[in-house]
Amino acid sequence: MTIINLMQAYELDKLSKLDFTDEEIVRTLQTGDVSAWQEKVPNYEFSETMALYLEGEQLFLNALHGNYSIKYVTLPGIQRLLYIRFQLEEGKDYQLLETGIQHLTCDEETITKLQHMLSTNWSLAKQVDGTYSIFVK
Repeated sequence: MTIINLMQAYELDKLSKLDFTDEEIVRTLQTGDVSAWQEKVPNYEFSETMALYLEGEQLFLNALHGNYSIKYVTLPGIQRLLYIRFQLEEGKDYQLLETGIQHLTCDEETITKLQHMLSTNWSLAKQVDGTYSIFVK
């Protein structure tokens, strides 16, 4: 499991949706020229992606394929990850509270991925009604 920061998670999610092969992504990172990615996703510089790649290619590829946890994530960060990675929306798929999330409805595969992603300061629990909650420990 690769441990990454929140911005790296955002950038990896955007990158994974650009329909490039692993080989194309690695080749681009080897050259250091991510301008083609920036044209497709103008609000991202992909500097955190480059930094992660420089830590090691296999480490990077593991994270690219979703095998990562985040060092530290805030509630707004979780909310954004739920949307950009899983297309889950507040009010539709979960209820946002001041201190966490409740009534999260999604499949088991999403829960497994989410559980691996969350930093250790968060607790994900299944509720009696079958939904999930995420709160600070």
